[in-house]
Amino acid sequence: MRNVDPFKNMGARLEAIHATREQVAFAAFSLLEERRRDFSNMLVIGLGNRTRAVWWMSMRHRNLDGRNAYQVIADGEEDRLWDVLEGIRSTTEI
Repeated sequence: MRNVDPFKNMGARLEAIHATREQVAFAAFSLLEERRRDFSNMLVIGLGNRTRAVWWMSMRHRNLDGRNAYQVIADGEEDRLWDVLEGIRSTTEI
């Protein structure tokens, strides 16, 4: 009988999931840069760098009703994202 450490296996699975999530997040942001260049540029400026913008777009936000920014775009509420971006810009020196 082989003694397999279940935590080692779970750790490897979680790393694979994290790597896939990262690839999808950066691919999604590349699409945003192609289709919504003005918004993506302002988001990068407002947050300070592209990596922060990538993760901001992917995470759920309380002020977006628990949705991520891509869901807001898909729901046709892009103006709401511009409002949120204005809030980010007003708290950051540009």
